[in-house]
Amino acid sequence: MHKDKKTKIVATIGPATDSVEFIKELIEAGVNIFRFNMKHNEPAWHLERIERVQKIAAELDINIGILIDLQGPEIRINTNKEDVFLEDNEHFILTSKDKLPPELAEYKVIRLNNDVVLKELKEHDAFSIDDGFFEFKVVAKVSSDLLVVKSLQKGIIKHRKSLNLVGIDIPLPSLIDEDLDKLNMATKAKVDFVALSFTRSKKDIQILQKEMESRHLDAKIVAKVESQAGIDNIDEIIEFSDAVMIARGDLGVEIPMEEIPFLQKEIIKRCRNANKPVIVATQMLQSMIDNPIPTRAEAADVANAVFDETDAIMLSGETASGKYPLKAVRFMKKMALYNEDKMMCKDDSMGFCSGLSSGFTPTSKDQTHALVRAALSMVKKDSGVDVAKILVFTQSGYTARVFSSFRPDVPVIALSENTKTVESLTMSYGIIPFLGKFPEASFSYDTLFKDLKKKELLKDGELVIVVHGKRWQDEGKTNALVVLTV
Repeated sequence: MHKDKKTKIVATIGPATDSVEFIKELIEAGVNIFRFNMKHNEPAWHLERIERVQKIAAELDINIGILIDLQGPEIRINTNKEDVFLEDNEHFILTSKDKLPPELAEYKVIRLNNDVVLKELKEHDAFSIDDGFFEFKVVAKVSSDLLVVKSLQKGIIKHRKSLNLVGIDIPLPSLIDEDLDKLNMATKAKVDFVALSFTRSKKDIQILQKEMESRHLDAKIVAKVESQAGIDNIDEIIEFSDAVMIARGDLGVEIPMEEIPFLQKEIIKRCRNANKPVIVATQMLQSMIDNPIPTRAEAADVANAVFDETDAIMLSGETASGKYPLKAVRFMKKMALYNEDKMMCKDDSMGFCSGLSSGFTPTSKDQTHALVRAALSMVKKDSGVDVAKILVFTQSGYTARVFSSFRPDVPVIALSENTKTVESLTMSYGIIPFLGKFPEASFSYDTLFKDLKKKELLKDGELVIVVHGKRWQDEGKTNALVVLTV
């Protein structure tokens, strides 16, 4: 049972980590959610490994979330699975054609199976590949589906990397045919989260919602914010989605890089105010794809995401294809634990702690918020009581998410009878989700406390705040607060 750190860890499954042994070690190291990148591999590959994760999590008796990441309107290149080496100012071909005219046979080729993009690109237009690491300029347009392009620096272009258009807005569909195939697989696998790349507005979310409903897919929608349109429409995206991912790689290509840290902080605050989980993603421990320890700058990046009070931090290539996936998770957990204590001023061993929390408090909206505020007032140091845990009974997960949005100092154990609710709470800061039965009639805590002690979530003598509704099976009726000693 994950019960130490409050910030959740999302790790991407790939060829480096898809074995039974590795999955088990990653869970035990601190992974809360496994991400499956639908841009790679066939549905059957993902289904087999999702079921593998679910089986291992059940055996370990640890609640683990499953997130699939759809391609959406993202643009991906095709190098026939071979690396393409480009020199500075080297000309090459970007095309969707299988065969080139004889006069162009000497050029290296990168394929793009998107005729809409090729048609829209014009001479002198700029674009980048691989999260902006490599920049290019169109030299000549031979035809609507064949361009001569110049590389602006030396580099190695890898298969299936993303392509970003610079200053060009093309009306791409929010979902592609391959996404629909992956949604069919996701329904069978009973995934918990579906992430939509390049979410531009509420319309993109509604299109995905409709496709999920038609398949009876019960999962939370994670809107990936990684474009200028996503930033422009951030409030409606937060409102219509269930969670948000700040995908800094592509976002840093479309938005000036110096703006990213500010936008990260602002989006986290807005998500907290809406009681929606938020993930900080991309390049957090990027150097650990090849190196056994992270850079000091990466350590600072993870720490700052914790200080920004994000719900979750994510590993991509570090765990999917990196050389040190287990070490990456362990470093990330270590950084989260240390800096959570500094943020809450629990660890002042160095005499530096002045409270690094953002100080942000969500706006109260309803009865549940009022009850949560009352409970949290008793957690404060000057309250006169020493509260160790908060226990919440929740059907939909809403009360637990409200608690989470306030970033409480003590762990919140969220008890639900609904498996999907429990798994969805694996993304929420400070929440320890627990599947169990609610009492049928009068409230009795003895059996519940016994189960929680068995799982080492409670100890004898601890003071616990219990929050529930008068009729605890009813959603949205949280109205009771009890203080008990275990």
